[in-house]
Amino acid sequence: MKLNNNEAMKRLVEAYSGREDRTDWSNVVIEPDPATDANCISYGSTFERLLTTKNLCDKAHLTKPLCALLKNLLAAPGEKGPGFGNFFVKAGARFISAYAERGETLGSSADASEVFSLFNALLSKHDPSIGDYNVKAVTDFVRGYLDEMKPEDLRSFLSYGSMLTHKHQEDEHQESLKKFVIYDRTQDGEFPTLPMNQALLSVYIGALGRAAYCIEDVDHLPEQPFAQSLLRLSDELHRISDAGCHIPGCQLVDLHLVSQTITAISKAYSHTDDSAVRRRYEQGVSALVALTLKEPTSKLTHLGSVYAATAHTKKALVSNETPAMIDRMIEAAQNRPATGSPVIESCALRFNRQVYLELAFRASKADDLNSVEGKGRLQALADVARDGLRSRDDFSPLGKGQKLWLTMHSDDERTKMSLLETHPELHKTTFVHDLGV
Repeated sequence: MKLNNNEAMKRLVEAYSGREDRTDWSNVVIEPDPATDANCISYGSTFERLLTTKNLCDKAHLTKPLCALLKNLLAAPGEKGPGFGNFFVKAGARFISAYAERGETLGSSADASEVFSLFNALLSKHDPSIGDYNVKAVTDFVRGYLDEMKPEDLRSFLSYGSMLTHKHQEDEHQESLKKFVIYDRTQDGEFPTLPMNQALLSVYIGALGRAAYCIEDVDHLPEQPFAQSLLRLSDELHRISDAGCHIPGCQLVDLHLVSQTITAISKAYSHTDDSAVRRRYEQGVSALVALTLKEPTSKLTHLGSVYAATAHTKKALVSNETPAMIDRMIEAAQNRPATGSPVIESCALRFNRQVYLELAFRASKADDLNSVEGKGRLQALADVARDGLRSRDDFSPLGKGQKLWLTMHSDDERTKMSLLETHPELHKTTFVHDLGV
């Protein structure tokens, strides 16, 4: 039996309202009908109100047709204005919230994942108020059903994660954001106060099943739970990256987590002789770097700089956490064992180079970097990325102004020499500056 969206919504409203339901939903196909679709809006508020967790669980047999209707509603294009689908953002949000809480009861996970994908795609176009949806429910959906979700159903969420983070970065809204921390016995293990990319963390927590790890060197041995967790994370990262997904807008606090992960995987890799396990670790590191970093030659800009609270503000990062976080990134890079794996070594170098360039881009106007201590940290980052700072292309993400700051003010002679050797156009200005003229 075929129903258009309007008729399907009418019958679902009646069913969820407790009225007699004579529809054989197992045999229903729901199709859009441009002539009647606009009539769905008149049911919108009632439809939304009925999508409570209890209602949906009590009538779990309706989950599949409900998903079919929601997919039609959320995907409906709008020729003008905000679009037809935006009238049902709140309905989609209520379904996602219920599913994140009781998905095992509701069933039809593949259909629910498609609804999730369309919902996040709509968020990115609609830019709704954060009161229209529950960010915790959105991230909990991924955390709970990551291994069941197709990468293509994750793509819109991964792309929009940095904006979700940006919108919830302040005041009480930040309490809804997920945090993740890896620490050792010498550290306090406190979660960062800086907002972390919700897409990245949802993948981490979904793969690892927890949000905090206190580790020591023995935990990297093959039989240890942490090493097994790193394998699961590697597999999930590879699965997602292999499908062409990306997680844009990862900030310094996120890259700190990435640096810890690269070092942890390098240690675990060094402790195993199993070629299949090593291959999984290599795929994990390669995927993590591909998912979280910009393209190697992408020009850096103030909007989207990692040295900011979020990817959607130009203001340079101001936090008392920053110096210690950079120190820990340097320490992680220095303590990472040489693995002998061309894949892991090249990925680690690419990562270290990108972090250095990102910070060098903001250094001239960032107090944490344009001080004696800050310049020392910047030079230490350059030292761990030295093999990736040799050619002209290696410095291509920086503008001329940033390159001149490095040759004239950074106090890093090795980087200065590399720049002057590969950029003849910088010679005159740097020479005049060195003369004190």
